[in-house]
Amino acid sequence: MPSFRVPKDDEEDQRQPPVVAPIDNKPNEEAEKAAAAFAFAAMLEKQKERVAEHLSLVYQCDPWFAEGLYERMATDERIEEFLRACPLYDYTQYNREWTGIKPRGPHGWDPKPETVEMMATIIACVMEALGDHCGRRYVMKTQDVKLFHEEKYTAEVNYSSPSLVIVGEGPSFERPQEGFRGIGFSNVTTCIDVITNPRRHFIEDKEFLERHAIYARQIFIQQPNRRFVRTFVIGNYSIQFFHFDRSGIHRGHIGDLHKNNVKTFVRLILGLSSLDEEDLGLDSSIQWQLNDEDRKVRGILTTTDDETKITKTYQLTDLKPLFYSNCGFSTRGTTCWALWDNEHERQLLAKDSWREEGTNIPEFKNLKKARGLEGVAQMISYEANHGETKDSGVTEYIPREERPNYPSDWSCPVNQICSRIVMERYGWEVDHFESEKQLLCAVRDAIAGHRNLYLKAKTLHRDFAYQNIVFGKPGAPPGQQGILIDLDLARPISHIKGVVDAVGHTLFYSIGIIINATSKQTGASLLPHDYLDDLQSSFYVLALLMYLCDGPVRYQEPRPQILRDWFSAMEETIPGMLKHLEFKKGFILSGKPVDPTQGVAPYWSKASRKLLRGFYAFTREMAKAKELIRRWRDDGQYEELLTESTVRRNYDRVLQMFDVAIVQLDQERKKAAAVGPSIQGRKRKVEDDDDRAENKEALVAATRPRPKYY
Repeated sequence: MPSFRVPKDDEEDQRQPPVVAPIDNKPNEEAEKAAAAFAFAAMLEKQKERVAEHLSLVYQCDPWFAEGLYERMATDERIEEFLRACPLYDYTQYNREWTGIKPRGPHGWDPKPETVEMMATIIACVMEALGDHCGRRYVMKTQDVKLFHEEKYTAEVNYSSPSLVIVGEGPSFERPQEGFRGIGFSNVTTCIDVITNPRRHFIEDKEFLERHAIYARQIFIQQPNRRFVRTFVIGNYSIQFFHFDRSGIHRGHIGDLHKNNVKTFVRLILGLSSLDEEDLGLDSSIQWQLNDEDRKVRGILTTTDDETKITKTYQLTDLKPLFYSNCGFSTRGTTCWALWDNEHERQLLAKDSWREEGTNIPEFKNLKKARGLEGVAQMISYEANHGETKDSGVTEYIPREERPNYPSDWSCPVNQICSRIVMERYGWEVDHFESEKQLLCAVRDAIAGHRNLYLKAKTLHRDFAYQNIVFGKPGAPPGQQGILIDLDLARPISHIKGVVDAVGHTLFYSIGIIINATSKQTGASLLPHDYLDDLQSSFYVLALLMYLCDGPVRYQEPRPQILRDWFSAMEETIPGMLKHLEFKKGFILSGKPVDPTQGVAPYWSKASRKLLRGFYAFTREMAKAKELIRRWRDDGQYEELLTESTVRRNYDRVLQMFDVAIVQLDQERKKAAAVGPSIQGRKRKVEDDDDRAENKEALVAATRPRPKYY
């Protein structure tokens, strides 16, 4: 009989308190149990909220998916030989069933402990007899073990306790810092729940789906090189199988694990305990070296350039991703890795992301056109196809061009394709600024990069947000002190006409984009997403940072009213978008111009406040012009706004405002230094915009030679 590892209960404290009088502890014990059950239920509800939005994309696996599931793991003959010899399987002619889990008993989530133990024993028996795991895969009972969660932006302690897990050891698994006996979502290959259910009962319950979505989400987070996750619920008679990837959730039923599908059940165990990490859904091009405590100490990433066909291996300079959005299913799943290039002694960044087949232009194509442009991220190499979800083999994928031939209610997943881009590495996002001038230079150069992309590469970015602006490399010259990144949503200008979809970061949507998004409710005519929408977004970036930040890594408290109103209108629903539209129209298109500096944090200088006022006036002028065109449907006037001369003039106006502000900041700093240290720490005085002599001096200085952007 094979053995499997079972967690032992913690030893009880043998010390007894002095007995004063007999006390009945049962009521207290029952109260504690009730409180613990209530706390767990409340925690579970919060966990369900985190996966709720992804439960709408649930697809049924192909009826025949089980036949080919891990088919190469073992031949029919080898499985038959194992079943004949296995003391846990009754191979008589009429029974043919696993002993100890005969199909009987009421339906329930919590089976008896002996049922869980028997199932663990069967799984361990299959792994030991047919697997070649060298001690690197084993099954554990975890219904009383806390597998801790990792969450961004919260210190709450969350955990899950599936009935069983298969623990993995190897280059992609890491022993968690917390957790009983070193078990956590960072080192499991799968999660299994054992239930009791009547004979031939089809296991399909929303509770199972929610819990396994929670498990899968945590495996994606804690195993960042995961491409897919597979888990299952097993009952007395059947199995509910789950496959999670970037196309959504796939659910399949495997009936009669005793006789008709016993070989499928055996292969499922072998597949989910395989030593081949690709079988488990892991990307083996990213590997780690572990120390004696099974903790990651160094790692590598290997990629092959589609252009040169050269394969290169880079060192990971950080063991965890710099950025990841692996928190859900049916997402782009963007993961960024910090790399070191030994050959050229430079820092690089690898970006893995998924895109829907046949829709948006891949980012690497936009980056190819952006090569050599200042103010825009520079690509080193790319893999156009680093994996596809349709290769999972569990669900049928219908090509986009063939879907019109199927019924409208036909539910079919969309194939997602992963691409890998290696690019130069720059600084942090601009909200991590260290000085006022550093921020203004970065935003200014990102706007100039946006112009380069538009005029030279004939491409519109369509997602201007502070999250997509990073600081240039240390010591970068003017023109490279701010870098525009994330060209996932960019499109050629020639493709923009007629495109009215709302894309990008909602916080920075232009008025025109929100009008397009709500046109069915308002009846407004549509205008394409153009460069003026992105310039309006760049104004919102500057305004937001000046309202939000009261210096480097310091937020203004309490938040000004304009910021509270802005954030309260961020719900991505039609009512929320209409509220957002009302807010921005009141801010930009009000009958009388508002003072945009009302609400600006005390940190910001006179120069930055003048910049914000000037930028507001430009944004208001352009927004009013577009709304008149929309109202009167004046195509000729709209085409005038898009002529190259007008485009250059508008970008020049914005960039010159930044140049003047940057020069004024330098002048203020020189004056402060001349006065002496007594001025340090004094709150800046907000002055009116009437110092014409100073403006003229700054304007002259701002015309100093700078890199050409066109």
